[in-house]
Amino acid sequence: MIFRLKIALIFYSINVLGMIGIGCLYVFGNEFMPYHSDIIQTSWVNVGANEKILYLGMMRTEGAGFLACALAIVILLAIPFREGRRWSYWAIPIIGIAEYLPTLIATYHVSTITNATPPWPAVLSGCVLFLVGLVLTVVDNNENQEAESSM
Repeated sequence: MIFRLKIALIFYSINVLGMIGIGCLYVFGNEFMPYHSDIIQTSWVNVGANEKILYLGMMRTEGAGFLACALAIVILLAIPFREGRRWSYWAIPIIGIAEYLPTLIATYHVSTITNATPPWPAVLSGCVLFLVGLVLTVVDNNENQEAESSM
């Protein structure tokens, strides 16, 4: 595998691990995150039973989305990316950014209008890694096409 593709694979793998971590935290968590508490200005024990059901349901839905994206990216990395299928060079970051972008927008917005500190910098970092991975694979892809056409 070409060096640029290996670097992209590392960046994508970091994202997959992050998505799995976030997904598991949200799917298997029994209460909301500390920044959720900061936003609504109350602790988990003071939240009503119906509201707890709602919060956990929303968190589990978000977590399931992260886990599903991580699984899709793992499959793409294991088969078409490894085989050099050019379409996978685009599909992987598109899937990742499609999951991250709404989360980034929401968490950044919350951080600007409340005193909460949601993890938007981590989500932004994931987006950047996906974009850099895309650039590395596309630039590498163009060099490969030029080399193949000159043979």
